Amino acid sequence: MPSELFPQWFTTPDGRSLYALESPERLVEHQQMGTRYMVHVLVVKTYPDRLHIAGLLQGMEAGTLLSLTEEAYRMRLRNMLRLERLGPAAE
Repeated sequence: MPSELFPQWFTTPDGRSLYALESPERLVEHQQMGTRYMVHVLVVKTYPDRLHIAGLLQGMEAGTLLSLTEEAYRMRLRNMLRLERLGPAAE
């Protein structure tokens, strides 16, 4: 994937998942679950990981995921980080 595509920020229409596609090899998802949130970090190592990234990019093109500016992403992330965190600390 061309490097000019990165970084990208996007969200689900309901705002419960925020994504930061930092590079072709690294995706960070912050997912709200009720009054808590989880962080998923995907470091691409396998072909299925690449397919997952490609599917997210296709979702943006299809309109099932909404593109965000970095500022909008950071604002939504600050709001989510006020919630209680589930799981281990992110990388």
